[in-house]
Amino acid sequence: MINSKDRIIKCISIVTLFFVGALKADAQQIELGVRYNPEFTSLINKNDNNAGNKLELTNNFGYFSFGAGAIFNFNNNFGLAVDILFSREGQRFKGNFTGGPSDAATYSSIVNTQVSLNNTIIVGDYVAKAELNYIKLPIMLSFTSDNTKPLFFTLLVGPQFNFLEGVAQEVNHNDLVYPNSNIEPIDLYKFFTINGVLAFGGAYNITPNMVLSARLRFDYGFDDVEKKDVMVSYSGAAPIRFYSPERQATHNITEAFMIGLDFKL
Repeated sequence: MINSKDRIIKCISIVTLFFVGALKADAQQIELGVRYNPEFTSLINKNDNNAGNKLELTNNFGYFSFGAGAIFNFNNNFGLAVDILFSREGQRFKGNFTGGPSDAATYSSIVNTQVSLNNTIIVGDYVAKAELNYIKLPIMLSFTSDNTKPLFFTLLVGPQFNFLEGVAQEVNHNDLVYPNSNIEPIDLYKFFTINGVLAFGGAYNITPNMVLSARLRFDYGFDDVEKKDVMVSYSGAAPIRFYSPERQATHNITEAFMIGLDFKL
């Protein structure tokens, strides 16, 4: 069986080779560089947002994204940009188990399942975290003012293809899994999703062959990141749906300050 990492490598290799081969002949100039993106991320779900005091979305999940990129400039104002990024994303929660059962349509039900399977007792307040690690492949149109000037403005927009690399779910700062079942945390989320990306800012030609850029970067997930049809078997019993049919779509959002350093070939 092909594991998720093998699938990620295969998919990214095919897409990257296709675009590099197709664009290299037409590009007036090619830039290769590195990317570093301190970011804030969220998982937006209507059920979680409306859960009230039982479940609260706390501060956005702050982390970083990094990787490499290429820009194929067709002229001084237009090109195509392709990045390959590692991004750790997710959402933090705060909730409590006092005053009745948890709502099956909210993330608190997932927490309840985990603590029950791990023979953990929680009375009162708790904190939780859903952490998703992605390999992201944004393919963006690049618009700039005259990029031969010392300082110029940039705008990037396009689709982004996300490949899930790993998942961790914490309760009270401890990673919890699903013992005595046939699933792991990564089984609850889709391997492949699509986002839209928008980034804008400025760039500076440090030398004739080196460019430093700084942009505000946003991406929003069009797809539900959760695999709502996943089935689970507990202790060998007949499989049942893991997610409640009432749980609505969950979308990932990131807001980042993207720093790039590119070298002109």
